[in-house]
Amino acid sequence: MKDKYRYLSKNIFLFSLSGFVPKLLAFFLIPLYTSYLTTAEYGISDLINTTVCLLIPIFTLDIQDAVMRFALDENYNKEDVFSIGAQIVIKGTIIVTIGAFVLSFLPIKGLTNEYLFFVVITYFITAANNVVSLFCRGIDQVKSITVGSILNSVIMLLSNIFFLTVLKWGLTGYLIANTLGSGVSLAYMFIRARLYRYVRLSVPAEVGYAMRAFSIPLIFSVLAWWVNNASDRYFLSWMKGVSVSGVYAVAYKIPTILTTFQGIFAQAWSISAVKEFDKNDSDGFIGNMYTLMNFAMVALCSFVMVINIPLAKILYSNDFFIAWEYVPPLLISVVCNAMALFIGSIFTAVKDTKTLAISTVAGAAANIACNFVLIPFWGAYGAAIATLIGYGVTLLIRHIILFKYIHMKIRWKRDLLCYVLLFLQMIIAVFGWKAIPIQCVFLILIILQYRKETKKVVTLLYNKFPCRR
Repeated sequence: MKDKYRYLSKNIFLFSLSGFVPKLLAFFLIPLYTSYLTTAEYGISDLINTTVCLLIPIFTLDIQDAVMRFALDENYNKEDVFSIGAQIVIKGTIIVTIGAFVLSFLPIKGLTNEYLFFVVITYFITAANNVVSLFCRGIDQVKSITVGSILNSVIMLLSNIFFLTVLKWGLTGYLIANTLGSGVSLAYMFIRARLYRYVRLSVPAEVGYAMRAFSIPLIFSVLAWWVNNASDRYFLSWMKGVSVSGVYAVAYKIPTILTTFQGIFAQAWSISAVKEFDKNDSDGFIGNMYTLMNFAMVALCSFVMVINIPLAKILYSNDFFIAWEYVPPLLISVVCNAMALFIGSIFTAVKDTKTLAISTVAGAAANIACNFVLIPFWGAYGAAIATLIGYGVTLLIRHIILFKYIHMKIRWKRDLLCYVLLFLQMIIAVFGWKAIPIQCVFLILIILQYRKETKKVVTLLYNKFPCRR
């Protein structure tokens, strides 16, 4: 039992370095971006990134998730697993390049060859990074991921400062800086983990078939996540204009605080969920992790909602400040996303990727329907509510199906009560500065509901960092 917690804790620490440090640097770059980029330019860069996120699961067959799952499986040769992933990335890049070449000859308003070039480059680097980093997880090379991620952030930070403030390259400099950081990180991980040892030109057909059978249903799952996370930008650009979409994209930066913590745990948990899966949860390990994760996300969500406006005052410049209004529902959507991903790791452990697809597609359908209904009336706030509803539907479906695979001792009624408190806090938050004291009351109520878990965390921190007398 202690070994399980120790292994998970080690990975959480390493992923904390690879996740928290880069996000922290990116967080403090927000004033730079909002000062040197217009709302339209930021909207264009966001559309490039969201477009790449749409293309990747389609043309990679979401093979990166199969790469990690099969690398953890002792019944498969790791050289075969990595080589199949690499081959699919290369084939997908060729297809995307041909598509971009064809589009360059079409008279599409606003679509330049420069943007198409960055779509192709970003696609390749992102897809390759996904395969390399997830394979590194599967072969227990988490340290390589950690250093590579920090390297990416440092280079991106320095490059953005140089290209934006010194050379004044605007959007082009921003795109170059991001590409440069990701490219260096990819090269480092490949060399540091000595992944060239796993490259094979010929692999058994049955291994490729098994990996594709696992990953292809995930295409629908990932596309649905994309719809929940990114389609609202397209709806806003279409219905309200690219400037509104740019402001809305900036609103996502404060929820990044939650996303960072969720991502750190999710990366470490995705390994432990496969290694330690137990249908009856005999030692309570999985149930305890669920409770701690839910407590951390709910409490952190409430706290960030309280400090949302002061943070926005510091981070958002000029026309971007209004983005604070869209943050509260996006924060709760991150909580729903986090818990849905936690449950999704259990489905991955039992190789039930069809359930992942069904639940996420249902959430995406709800999101799209709500975008059509809410954006015409509420604009960007309607898009944020639609995102929340989409993630909420996905989480609800996964909760219902979860009991088919595992039995955990969880206080479901308490969790539901805390979600209700978060929702009420979100409603109160629309009143701005004067609502902050009332929001603090909701935060206290949530912490009281989790007083046992709060005491554990405080005791752990006290023992870890004792006060010197």
